[in-house]
Amino acid sequence: MLSRNKLREILSKHQQAFEGSKILPSKSANEKIKNISLGKPIEKIFLENIEDSDVMKPVGMTGRRTPIEYFTYKEDDFHYKKPSEHTDYSRLDIFHRAVSPILIIGQCFSLMPVQGVGQPNPRHVRFSFKSLRVLITLIFLVASSALNLAMMKHLARIGVNAKNLVGVVFFTCVQSSTILFLSLAQRWPRLIRFWTRTEMIFIRKPYETPKRDLSTRVRRAAVTIIFLSAVEHLLYLASAVVSQYRRANFCATLQNSTVHFTFEDYTYKNYDYVYELFPNTTLVGSLILVVNFVCTFVWNYMDLFIMMVGKGIAYRFEQMKMRINNLLNKEVPESIFMEIRDHYVKLLELLEYVDDDLSGIILLSCANNLYFVCYQLLNIFNKLRWPINYVYFWFSLLFLIGRTAFVFLTAASINDEAKDALAVLRRVSAKTWCVEVERLIFQMATTTVALSGKKFYFLTRRLLFGMAGTIVTYELVLLQFDEPNRSKGLPHLCA
Repeated sequence: MLSRNKLREILSKHQQAFEGSKILPSKSANEKIKNISLGKPIEKIFLENIEDSDVMKPVGMTGRRTPIEYFTYKEDDFHYKKPSEHTDYSRLDIFHRAVSPILIIGQCFSLMPVQGVGQPNPRHVRFSFKSLRVLITLIFLVASSALNLAMMKHLARIGVNAKNLVGVVFFTCVQSSTILFLSLAQRWPRLIRFWTRTEMIFIRKPYETPKRDLSTRVRRAAVTIIFLSAVEHLLYLASAVVSQYRRANFCATLQNSTVHFTFEDYTYKNYDYVYELFPNTTLVGSLILVVNFVCTFVWNYMDLFIMMVGKGIAYRFEQMKMRINNLLNKEVPESIFMEIRDHYVKLLELLEYVDDDLSGIILLSCANNLYFVCYQLLNIFNKLRWPINYVYFWFSLLFLIGRTAFVFLTAASINDEAKDALAVLRRVSAKTWCVEVERLIFQMATTTVALSGKKFYFLTRRLLFGMAGTIVTYELVLLQFDEPNRSKGLPHLCA
């Protein structure tokens, strides 16, 4: 028997011979084994790398989760493949093209100061602090800060209660929203390119296009919200102007004098707190109305933006559900479900990437809606003087409640579509059942697929009902504290 040292000596002596005698499998053998184990997908999928050379720099991704590297399928195996032809993005139904008109409208009101949003190719989207868009945003922040400071000074002089605090809350929410959108604009170029890379999977077969395309869904809902918010603001102006004119007319008749109602009188009566800091001139009054109009748009745009993002991501989950539904009564190889699971992971990563950038806006929007719904419901039993006041109040209340519910349901549709896809997948026939189906079911069942507010809560249908219960609870408490104010009635018109 050879000793251990003798064996070690023989092995070290002939180590080169052993290494040289290894037989390496050929490339064709490897491809054959890979095809047997993984199967072939039903169709080629080509993705264009739309990332710039500076997008994936380690410094630029500091503190952020780096997106996974996408691989695409060839006919015979899994490899990267870049298309030889240039992609015409103007003909694709992608989120970047769907939201570009809405982003341009937002830029007219100092929001999302990014360049190139109107270009079909998301590679042209850029952000720069040295741009006119950023300058407009900064000017609006200064102007809204002046109104907010004037309101705070006015409240410090007259005292604070549950009702007169609404102005400070409104301007603070608007300024916070503008800052959050400015921060989002800095990350938007990388985000929209990553979003487009993920979407390129779903714009070709075997994925189908639902009855209404993405652009139609996003733009129709956006136009509806913008139109209703414009009507609400016009009713606000009409209510204020009519109330002021009738008051001036009534007091002039009572005092047997001529009616004195000018533009300066109107602005001074409705924005008297601003004139504690600024002179009562036509220019100042015009600027107040312009800034107040922009603030109203920004206040509505928060919910509008969340709604557009929710529709964009839910649309892709719906496409995945449709593809799984088409496979129910067919015998398909396991590689198909492997491909679907890979695409599902990509959608989850897109959702997480978007949520990281958007969760601050979601948190602010939910807090804003919760406060203003409670405030409007607190005034529901108050007596108003003129019919136009009632028209504006009820339209504003119903629009606020409807907008809040619509945004919640739109964002919750991401979770709804993911659950529907899980329900369809569980009906896969026994002859098609495989390990990949089990893995996909487990992943869908154990993952919360929804946008969140800084991970404190997730936008689902259950949260909407929870928020409604919270509003009812707070409203009952506020009504008890506001009982003395409601019993006072209306003040004298000419006081």
